[in-house]
Amino acid sequence: MADQTRCKTAADIMQRDVIVVYARDTLQDAMSLMTENHVTGLPVVNSAGKCIGVITATDILNFEQEHAEYASEVNDDMALHYDADSGKWEHVRVSSFALEQFGEVTVEEVMARELFSVREDTSVKEVADEMLREKIHRVIVTSNECRLLGIITSLDFVSLYADV
Repeated sequence: MADQTRCKTAADIMQRDVIVVYARDTLQDAMSLMTENHVTGLPVVNSAGKCIGVITATDILNFEQEHAEYASEVNDDMALHYDADSGKWEHVRVSSFALEQFGEVTVEEVMARELFSVREDTSVKEVADEMLREKIHRVIVTSNECRLLGIITSLDFVSLYADV
């Protein structure tokens, strides 16, 4: 069974119907898309459809935490948040900053620009190795022109082995 999995490529396991967000969309838009679609990260594309980054729930929470000093005078309450990217629980300040300010902040201001991507013909093993090496939960599958073709998440690997 392991040999069958080793022969698979990114194209075999990637999700093709990918929810995306645009660089000029707001963080509020991104949060809404993540919540509605039960995902923790979204590829960011430009108007030409090229993938230019990724935004995750962790990116948004970190941004909010960095700006929490503005809200700390109003609310000193802390909450626990599980950061899936680091695999750790973190204390974050509970504030109204996100509700008030996320409508004005664009995805482009917060997104990760370092894009971890693979081509369709990349072996599943290579994808897994990349995800482990970089400690990431998602890899974007792109064409040679950086057009988004799909996404592979850690859940896709769980599904892959559950089906074997």
